[in-house]
Amino acid sequence: MTSDLIPEVLWSYAPDFGAYEEAGTPEWLDELDLTPAPPFLKMGTRVVDADDCLRIDQFRGPELALRQRLLDEQHDVVFAASPSADDASLETLELVQRFLGDQGLAESVSATTADSGTRVHPLEVAGRLVQEDLCLMIQRDGDWHLDAAVLCFPSLWSLREKFAQPTHGLHGGVAHYADELSPRVDRFFDRLRPGQAVWRRNLSIKAYPLLFLPQRKAFGTTTEIATASDGSPFWLRTERQTLQRLPRSGAILFTIKLQLAPARVLLARPDRARDLLALYQSLDPELTSYKTAGNPLSDSFLPWLSRLAG
Repeated sequence: MTSDLIPEVLWSYAPDFGAYEEAGTPEWLDELDLTPAPPFLKMGTRVVDADDCLRIDQFRGPELALRQRLLDEQHDVVFAASPSADDASLETLELVQRFLGDQGLAESVSATTADSGTRVHPLEVAGRLVQEDLCLMIQRDGDWHLDAAVLCFPSLWSLREKFAQPTHGLHGGVAHYADELSPRVDRFFDRLRPGQAVWRRNLSIKAYPLLFLPQRKAFGTTTEIATASDGSPFWLRTERQTLQRLPRSGAILFTIKLQLAPARVLLARPDRARDLLALYQSLDPELTSYKTAGNPLSDSFLPWLSRLAG
């Protein structure tokens, strides 16, 4: 069975993108590593306090409401868990509860976890309480496997297809992963100490402001999309990713906080437009195809960046 959903279904879960348009220039623009290739792929991780792996922002209310809908209506698409991850799932819920308690949000925890007569998996409960997607990597059979996840806001990948896969299977479609990153990722996972945490950011350009994208490739036209003077219809899509080794279970918790901004925020940041242009111009055809996911950027969007860069 294909994991792809028709565009009409995806758009039915579209957020109120007006709120993202009105949010102004995001601070995370300065967190993006836009250094030109090569290397074509890099982990780019930085140490972070374990208490800073989860974040709350102004979009919490509507994003949690959307996560509730997806877990209710698309449960098999956005949630999966193996018994091998049971201990780590409970530990993750406890971590989320501590975090929310520290933020003065204990009431929302108790209301959400109240007994409804039906047992809800602890990782699913956790995924209903935070904006981040939560993935658990479990070490077994000589490798790290994705054995549990709440994945409401994926960026063109399917939990159905990646569930229970080892690290090399998870990244099978990523250009240059096998030759540049695979051994380093495995070593990094093995060496991550309990209680230690790191973070990184990625970036992609999409022609639509959807959060829920459980597709293997972009939908819509495969021809160049015209870019207006304000950068529309393009959006910057970034994931703040964190990795931490859970002290009790030894699992690795991978959190993904998806954030959006209209491309027009670059009007106020020509320096970042210049950096982004240099990055995309440095990519080889294989990685360009992977990053654009079927929506070409070279004839319209890149010239727009060039005009901004001056």
